[in-house]
Amino acid sequence: MSYNPNFYNKFRRNNATFHHNFRPHFVPPPPAPPPFFIPPTLSSENIPTDQEFLKGFEPHISVGKSPVHNKKISISEVREKLHTIILSLNNLKAKDKMLTENISKLSDEEWSSHFKQIEEKKAFIDSTLTQIKGPSLDVLQKLLAKRVAKRLRLKRVRSEIKKEKEDKWKEQKERSRKIDENLQRIKDDIIRAQQEQEAKLEADVVLKEVMRKKNDAKKCIMKLDLLVKLRKARQNTAKGRGETVPESETVAFHAGIETLKVEWTYKLSAYEAEEIELRAKLKEDSGQQDMLTNATEKEVANNLVKWRETLFGGQLPQVDLRGDVTRFIAVRSQWDQYVSSEGTALPIGWVPPAKKVDS
Repeated sequence: MSYNPNFYNKFRRNNATFHHNFRPHFVPPPPAPPPFFIPPTLSSENIPTDQEFLKGFEPHISVGKSPVHNKKISISEVREKLHTIILSLNNLKAKDKMLTENISKLSDEEWSSHFKQIEEKKAFIDSTLTQIKGPSLDVLQKLLAKRVAKRLRLKRVRSEIKKEKEDKWKEQKERSRKIDENLQRIKDDIIRAQQEQEAKLEADVVLKEVMRKKNDAKKCIMKLDLLVKLRKARQNTAKGRGETVPESETVAFHAGIETLKVEWTYKLSAYEAEEIELRAKLKEDSGQQDMLTNATEKEVANNLVKWRETLFGGQLPQVDLRGDVTRFIAVRSQWDQYVSSEGTALPIGWVPPAKKVDS
């Protein structure tokens, strides 16, 4: 590459980086003084002192007016001032009445003294009213409004708390009443069940007694039949030996036996009728007990159906994966291995947590 001596000169007018005929935009500093130059010093007489400087500087300071803060007046103070004003007014009224009544009796000095007191009272009332009026009156109105609002709010809160307590008391009373009713119903059910059980036991005892009497009646009838056969056998034996048996005795014997048989047969019929009645009563009681049991079981079944509909939407949960036993066993095995490789199966109703992802 050859060297061109005019390369930089072509850009001296257009390039600001080259300092050919370039004027700066600021005033250059003055040149440094020569080393032998000593500047003149001021004499101590011409230097002002601190007191003189402060005296000359003090008139130029602008003094700002401090804000006037009105003293806040409280409601109690205003109440006391108003009470004092009312007392002063009452005193003025009393003095006016006294002067009106004694207008011709008082001397000039007494009139002057009373008028001086009246003027003092009037000046005191005016000064007190001046203190109350103005911005303080607006502040007092706001304070009174706040106090009224606060009292209303507290009254409302107290009424709400009172109403809430009354509602809670009524609710507790109603709950206690329902509990007492339930306890009384349970007691009545227990007493009724005990009475029914006792009645059943008594009926069983009576039935057993009736059955015993029935069996005794049957035995007596059988014994009477055996007695008739025994007498007939003895008569045949006596005839075989040649002995004579009076016919009247035979007739009397058969008459007595027939009378006894009729009596025992009547008793047997009565016992049988009583047995049939007791068995019917026991069957009716057992039927009522079965009906109550069935009603209770039906109520429990209906409650279970309602719970199942609430929990599972009216359909039975597919606990066996819709009949796929292989998949069901595989899923349960995975659950068991997730909990513990050597553990047992999960308890019924347990839901396993989400599987942790290894980061």
